[in-house]
Amino acid sequence: MPPPTRQFHRLSIGQNMPARDPRAARAGQDPSDEREESESEFSEEESSEEEEEEEEEAGVSTILARSGITYDLSKLDTESEAQALVGLDEQLDVVNCRAASGGYDFQLMDRPRVHIGKDASSCTCSTFKERPDAACHHIFQWILDQLHGCFLTKPPTGEVALSHDGRPRSGTPIEDLLEGQLEAVTGRLNWQYLREEGDGRRTGMTRAEKVRDVMSAFKPNVLPEGFRQDLVNERTTQSRTPEQCVVQGDLEATLFRLAVHDDSVFNNLCKAMPAGACAAIYFDKIQDQCRRLLRDFDRYCMTGERPGSSGIVEVDEVAAQLRRLVQHIRMNIALRTPHGAEGAAKALVSVLEAVTARNKDPLEGNQWGKTSFHGEDEDQRNLYHLLIGSEDMNLGPEAELFVIDALASLAPSDLHQFINQLQAIRHRIEVNRAPRAYLLRLDALVRTAESASAELHGPMALFGQKRPATGGSGGYSKRR
Repeated sequence: MPPPTRQFHRLSIGQNMPARDPRAARAGQDPSDEREESESEFSEEESSEEEEEEEEEAGVSTILARSGITYDLSKLDTESEAQALVGLDEQLDVVNCRAASGGYDFQLMDRPRVHIGKDASSCTCSTFKERPDAACHHIFQWILDQLHGCFLTKPPTGEVALSHDGRPRSGTPIEDLLEGQLEAVTGRLNWQYLREEGDGRRTGMTRAEKVRDVMSAFKPNVLPEGFRQDLVNERTTQSRTPEQCVVQGDLEATLFRLAVHDDSVFNNLCKAMPAGACAAIYFDKIQDQCRRLLRDFDRYCMTGERPGSSGIVEVDEVAAQLRRLVQHIRMNIALRTPHGAEGAAKALVSVLEAVTARNKDPLEGNQWGKTSFHGEDEDQRNLYHLLIGSEDMNLGPEAELFVIDALASLAPSDLHQFINQLQAIRHRIEVNRAPRAYLLRLDALVRTAESASAELHGPMALFGQKRPATGGSGGYSKRR
């Protein structure tokens, strides 16, 4: 029986209270008949409520998840059923994932890490630690809806029965489906994929680096690499309470510590400045720094005006700084995947355009009578010669090629919108007699990008993209 108070939940006092019909009294209707009729209606309502309550107590036997799969929960105990209902009904954010020893790891935004193994799955959350023999809601979520949904062309027609460990009672195990497919799955779900350390590229950020990335995004001319190294180098493995995160007189440091040690602050900060926005801002800043560096160098060569105490004007230093900035782009392509590819490509193509346009003596026609910086010849102060080289250079297969190596780390489909610019650059360095290895690598990039564009947009994708006609390059050809 329901508690007595439930019988009154439909009653109210106000203008909508049912009133006795005066016409019924005038017609001589017995008031007791009216009471009997009212009691009969109330009894029917109470019976209906009891039936609903019995259905609720019987439990939910199936649930339709976001992937379109209907799961049968009838074989689960009460606790596992509750975890399944929570996990299959929520959307969790993944920070990154990777192939790990004996399976796959998925790092969630709110700190837990789910491991899917061939023998068993586990999670670092408190719920799983209390019941390690049964799946928590994180495991139900990732093994089922997020991952299984990637391998289905259409949802199954029948119901999929679940076990208490979060695995379907029949069908191919999810770890077998993921074999060799994790990177493709992460691209489809827009997750960050951490490659194995042996491939030579560092991928993913630590939590402290992620916080630094977000906070530096609000500073116009500051890259994450130059933002508060004292905070990033601070030990973050030891947890801190909010009170321990306070740094007197330093709001920036206080916010940094809070975001590193408090999940709620970290999650809200990441929502305010998502990874995609951080990536776009980062590559825009890199492109702007390259542009300002070259502009200051050009002004100094023409007028002798220095940009300031921290400005770089020596040609060797300018070339070295451009190499460093290009290297930052290359590293951050891997760190930020799958975000920022377009911004990275735009920045790289812009730098390469600017350098190929400077195949000349930077002091030519200057206004302050300067003939050399430190007694060097014109080739030694030519940025094109320093960064790209000349045809008499015999570059080996392992030689680092300025910008080209970074462009090669992008997917061909990320370059298709820059085909016209790359074709113009290819023509320019052909005329300017770049090293053969450089020409071959750039030509291969252009052809790959053209093929990717044709696949994306059909055979008419390259219509109108004509190869530039040969002629003057705007610079001078290297002397033999």
